Parts: sequence; structure tokens; C-alpha cells
Amino acid sequence: MPFKTFFDEPDNYKNRFDFYEQGGSPLLLEKFIETIEEQKNDIEEINISWYLYNNKHLHNYLKEVSQTGIIVNVITIPLEGYDGSKPQYLKHLYTKEQSTKKFTKYALAREILGEMYRTEKYPNFNLYFFSHLYVRSAFVNKFSRGSLPYSLHIKSAYLKKKNGYTLVLSSSNLAVRDLVKYESMLCIENEPHYEDNAKAFFIDLIQNAIPIKAFKGALNTTCNTYKRIEFSSSNQIQITAPFYHNSANQLETTLSEYLLSAKDRIVICAQHLAAFDYTFNAKHHSTIQKNETRRGILGAVLDMANKGVSVTCLSQTFAPTTEDKKKYETVKFRRPANIGNFQKFYTELMLTKNTSYFVNEHLHSKFIIIDDMLIYCSYNFTPTQFIFLDNVNISKFKNMPNLSYEGIHCEVGMHLVIKDLNTVKSFEKNVQEIIKKKKTIQVK
Repeated sequence: MPFKTFFDEPDNYKNRFDFYEQGGSPLLLEKFIETIEEQKNDIEEINISWYLYNNKHLHNYLKEVSQTGIIVNVITIPLEGYDGSKPQYLKHLYTKEQSTKKFTKYALAREILGEMYRTEKYPNFNLYFFSHLYVRSAFVNKFSRGSLPYSLHIKSAYLKKKNGYTLVLSSSNLAVRDLVKYESMLCIENEPHYEDNAKAFFIDLIQNAIPIKAFKGALNTTCNTYKRIEFSSSNQIQITAPFYHNSANQLETTLSEYLLSAKDRIVICAQHLAAFDYTFNAKHHSTIQKNETRRGILGAVLDMANKGVSVTCLSQTFAPTTEDKKKYETVKFRRPANIGNFQKFYTELMLTKNTSYFVNEHLHSKFIIIDDMLIYCSYNFTPTQFIFLDNVNISKFKNMPNLSYEGIHCEVGMHLVIKDLNTVKSFEKNVQEIIKKKKTIQVK
């Protein structure tokens, strides 16, 4: 089959509060390894761009694969970006044995990255850091993992084969010391119109990344500029990256056009929904002259809701408005970072008919269904994802006065457009199953 979909969820496991050695999505890890294993004799090169890379089960498997002659390229973020807080005991999913000591994401990544820095045993295994940091405001708070956030938020793989290719995109970090959430993974095999852009992206990403043995530990936050690479998105795949000029701005335009074409229904599902009524600061852009207030993709959702299109929203985070606080005073919602943007969207959504909104604190998948089309995404629907600024210059941060930043604001992201009916139905079914869960709360 050219399209394969996989889903993982807390109910697949006996205790939703266990941290597994196999990571935050053991089922998806198994399916990812199976995807490689089934095609191993035909694969020439494995390219993996994963935000977090601290899963020893995955790492050990890739080491074995590289020793068969297959080239393995892994691109992740520097160790500084891994969370060093809240160590936890780990449990082996199958033996049920528990570790004798606690681990953080940082400690687990340090073991793997340290090995690859020191060893010469795996000449076919290349590990790279994409060290780009992205920020657009002097008022940003210190990030929870390192001072500033890394832009490589994508979880994707491109398997180059002797005959054909396989492209993988997932919502899951497969990270150890993550709890299991509602996650998904999509595999595309040998379908036309996807490979060229995916292949080009990994070539460009590796060219702009730093081999682990050449990486210096001292973080230079003033070096975040890249040579512009010409890149044209197709109707099937769109990618954002700091080296693709204006790519995040173009992403908003593309998604809005898709949403405005809806005839019957829109289902929008993500960890965070907040891309609405936000400011684009033109002083940080080389050619756009005027500041803009953008309605964003959620503005397009509202426009279609007002035209009678059925809209279903599902998110992990939620922030009740002042009027709704009494209604939900016994519920502790995870709150979005962009509370103001979210509440403006939610207030307008409440005025529409034929719409519903559900919240589940364990949701992590990110996708949109428009009629009979799926747009499967690596990114959340927040203002950050849809802003490209190529001339950011911040001499001092209000809350970090010793830190400066100069460079490009753009997150690394990808979406795939799928019109295969069985694939669309599988994601529709996944939404309906989550909506029916006891932990899911309907807020509209």
C-alpha cells in the first residue's frame, strides 16, 4: 500500500503514567523499525530528522543497520536543548523491569550523543546537529530547555531505496521520558510528487547542519543566518526552514487557501490552536515594509464556519474566557502559550453555528481534514509556525540581558497533503475515538 497510517494512545498501555524505555510511543517506534526492516535489502540510505533523539532502542537498531552498509544520517538538536529536569524511573515495556535510577531526557541523550562523538566504530552512521535558534521578540522568557528554542521541531524520515523511496512523518518524538499521548505516524511509499522535495530538504538540511565531531559546546546565539536556497513547494508537500526564504509566510497562505475551499467540513486537530489575530513585525523583515495583523489560518476556519461549513476542533490545551471560568472552575486545563490569541479565536468560534470544540490533555497529533482531504502536519497551529523574519536583530532580551540574537526566525516544519480516501477515513476515525474518551471534554 502506498499510504500507511499508525496511531498510538495511552489506552494501549496498562499504566498511562509509566515512562517506558521504548519511549513515549512504543507502538510507533515498533512500526517505524518494521518499516525499515521490511525494506532493508532495498534501502541505500536512511535520513532521519528528529527533534529529540534519546531513544536507545532506536539508536541501537540504526547502528546495526549501518553496519550492513546502509548509510544512516540522523539530524537532531544539540544536547543543550534537551530537558534536564524531572528525572523519572523507566520501565521496560515487555519485561516490566524498572530501572534502579531516574533519568532525564538530557541524561539519556548525553549517553547516545557522547558515544557518537567519541566512537569510530560506525563509519556509515553520521549524526548532525541543526543548531538554529529562532526568536522574534526581546520580551521572550528563558526557554525551558536552554536559553532560546531550537527550530528543528520536525519528526521525519526519508528512506532512499534502489527502487523507489519511503517518506515518514510523525507527531511523536519517540523520546524516552515522555508519557504516551495520542500520536500518529504516516508512511508514503513510492507515490509520485512527494520524493523530490523531501530528498532536496534532507540534502539542504544536512548541508546546513554541523557534524557532531565538529560541533563546539559554546553556544553562539548571534549566528543564526543561512544562505537563501531556492525551493518551490508542490501541492503534495510543503516545507518550512530558515534557509527557504519566506517559507513560513507562504505556509499560512497555502493553508488558508485550502481551508477557504472547504465545502462541507473542517476538522482541525493539534496540541495548540492559536494562529489567529496576531502581529507580524515588519521591522525584522528585509522586504516587507508594514506591520500586519494577520487573521491567520484560524481566521479562515471562522470564515468557513460563518458560511455554514461544519467545524470540529480538537486540542490538548484550552484557556477559558472570563465568562467561562465558573463553568470550568473544577477542570485544570493545560494552557496554550498564546492565551490571548486563543481566547480571541474561541470567543468568535462561540458565536458560530454548526461547530464543536473538544479538549483532551493527552493529544499530540497535528492534522486538518478538509472535506475528503487530509493535511498531515509536523507543526502546531500557533503564530510562531507561520512567521518568517529574515532580519531579526535583538541586542538584549528584557529577561536575559546578557543574551543577544541576530538571524532568521523560522521553524523547520513539513506537511503532506493526502487525498487517499482510506487514509482520510483512518484519521477521521481516530478523531471520533478520541472525542468519545472519558478524558475528553467538550467545551462547545
